[in-house]
Amino acid sequence: MYTRILCVGKIKDSYYREIIAEICRKQKRIGNPLEIIEFPDQKIPDHLKENNRESFLQKECEKMWTKLTGKDYVIALCIEGKELTTDQHRKLVKQAMENGYDRITYIIGGSLGLPEQIKKRADLKLSFSRMTFPHQMMRMVLCEEIANL
Repeated sequence: MYTRILCVGKIKDSYYREIIAEICRKQKRIGNPLEIIEFPDQKIPDHLKENNRESFLQKECEKMWTKLTGKDYVIALCIEGKELTTDQHRKLVKQAMENGYDRITYIIGGSLGLPEQIKKRADLKLSFSRMTFPHQMMRMVLCEEIANL
């Protein structure tokens, strides 16, 4: 299974970087590579109006969009997504691969989330919790979850 994460922003804390890198090395050794592609985050304007939010999100994630193909099973991480157990998650991923998808692609937006265009493209909207957590921590949690599938 080929898995990748498309995400906005870089991991700044070396603690999280080291854990994520170790998970990626382990996945490569066992034949389930995990690729992480980071895209630059955009500076949020001080007085971003709600009616400009979607265009800001589209601009921030436009390069992500170009990385998606019809052979990607896309899982968008968003707060309004479905909460799954690891077993349910594993079954969905296995089913996607059986249905002919080439890879599983997780998408993580910036601090304001994902544009509607990506959410609509997603085959699954996934949420780890209704609570808010730091992006660095959740990227590490996602990597660990992927390693347990």
